[in-house]
Amino acid sequence: MIITIDGPAGTGKSTVAKLLAKRLRFIFFDTGAMYRAATLFVLRHHIPLHDERKIEKLFETFSFTIGMNEMGEKTYFLQEEDVTLAIRSFEVTSAVSEISAYACVRKLLVKEQREYARKNHAVFEGRDMGSVVFPKAELKIFLTASPSIRAERRYKELAEKFPNMALSLDPKTIEEDISRRDTLDSIRKISPLICPKKAFVIDTTLMTPDEVVKKILSFGKERIQRSLSQIRAPKRKMNFPYRLVIFIVQNYFRLFYRLDVYGLEHFCENAAILASNHVSYLDPPVVAVSAPEEIHFLARESLFQLPFFGRFIRWMNSHPITGGTAVVKIFRQIGNILAEGKKIIIFPEGTRSESGKMGPMRPGIAFLSYLNQVPIIPVYVQGTKDIWSRNRKWPKLFGKMICVFGSLIDPKDFSSLSKKEAIDAISQRLEKSLVDLEKYCDEGALGLPP
Repeated sequence: MIITIDGPAGTGKSTVAKLLAKRLRFIFFDTGAMYRAATLFVLRHHIPLHDERKIEKLFETFSFTIGMNEMGEKTYFLQEEDVTLAIRSFEVTSAVSEISAYACVRKLLVKEQREYARKNHAVFEGRDMGSVVFPKAELKIFLTASPSIRAERRYKELAEKFPNMALSLDPKTIEEDISRRDTLDSIRKISPLICPKKAFVIDTTLMTPDEVVKKILSFGKERIQRSLSQIRAPKRKMNFPYRLVIFIVQNYFRLFYRLDVYGLEHFCENAAILASNHVSYLDPPVVAVSAPEEIHFLARESLFQLPFFGRFIRWMNSHPITGGTAVVKIFRQIGNILAEGKKIIIFPEGTRSESGKMGPMRPGIAFLSYLNQVPIIPVYVQGTKDIWSRNRKWPKLFGKMICVFGSLIDPKDFSSLSKKEAIDAISQRLEKSLVDLEKYCDEGALGLPP
C-alpha cells in the first residue's frame, strides 16, 4: 500500500510521514533527500544551475543509495559518501527547487521511487507524490500551513542541525526563501506543486504532528484496512508430502487453536532466515503452517533414529545436527541450505524461553545473514506457551495462537558499515523487531500487519 503526503516546505511533511509510517509499521521514504543529494551533486561540480545540458550530462554518473547506521536510522550516500547532514545545508535548500524542476533529474529519481514502492508498504512524502509519482496511491494527503509558521519551523530545524549557523540565520530571509520556492515549485512545467486529486487537505498551522497523524488515520482508516485486507499470501511452493502434512496440521490449528497469521506480504523470494521467538514445542510447526512456502529446520540427530518420526521430520525438511557438532560446521550446513535458495527457521535465543518473553539473543543469525547476504524475516508466535508449556506432557485441546511475520531485515542496507558494525547493527535491528512484534501482539493491535 502507498500513502503519499504532499505539500510545500515547512508544513511538517517529513515529521508527519515518519510518525505515520511508524504507527502503521510502513517504510518511510524521504524523496526530498534524493533531490537534495542531486542538488549537492550539481553544486559540488560547480555547474551553473541554469545549464540544463551540463546537468543532464553530469547525471549520467549520478549514484544515490540509502543505508542504515548502527541505530537503525537511514543514511544517504552520494557516490558512496555519507551526505546525510550535508544535504540539509542552507546552500542545498536554496537550490533544490531549481534542480528538481529539470526533467532529466526527475525522470531518473521517479523511476527509483516507483521501483522501491513496488516492493514495500510505504509512506512517501514530497511535492508531487500524489499528483505525478503515485497518482493511484490508496491514500493521498496534502498539508498546508501559514508562511510565518512554516518559516519558524524551518528556522528551528536548521538551528538544531547546524548550531554554528544559528546566529547567521534570519527568520525573515527564510520566509522569503520559502515563498520563492513555493513560486518556483508551483509554476514549473515538470511536476508542479499542486494538491493531488482526491487528496485530503490538512492545515497544520495550529496542529501538533501527533494530531495530524490522528487526523490522517481518521480520514484513511477504511482505505488502509480495505487495501491491506486485499493482500494475499504468495503461491505456496511445496512438494506433495509436505503440502499434505501442512494442510492437515494447518486446519487442525485453525479449528482447535484459532490460528491467525499476519504479515505474509513480508515474504521475499529465494533464500531467507526466519528468526522466531521460542517458548513451546509448538513453535516450529506453527511457523511452518503459517509460512506460504516450504521451510527448512535443524533438529537433533537422535530424533532421526526414531522409526516413524525420523522419516516424518525428513519429509518436513528437517536436517540432522549432532550434539557435539562444531559451530563452524553448523554454519556451513545452514549456508548450503541458503545457497540453494531455501528458507530456514532459526531461534535466535537458542532455547525455549522459561518466562514466555523474549530472552537474550545470540549473534549467530546476524553473522549468517551478513555472511550469506540473505535477509532475515522476524517471526513472533504468541499463545503456544499457554497451550503446551515445558511442564505439560500433552498440549491443551483448545486455545488461541497468533503468528506474525515482520518486515525484512536486509544485510544490503548495512553495506556502508564495516563487517563488525554491520553484524552488530543487524543483530540490534532483529532484537528490536522481535521486541516490537511482541509488544504489538500483547497490545492486541493486530488490525494491521506489522
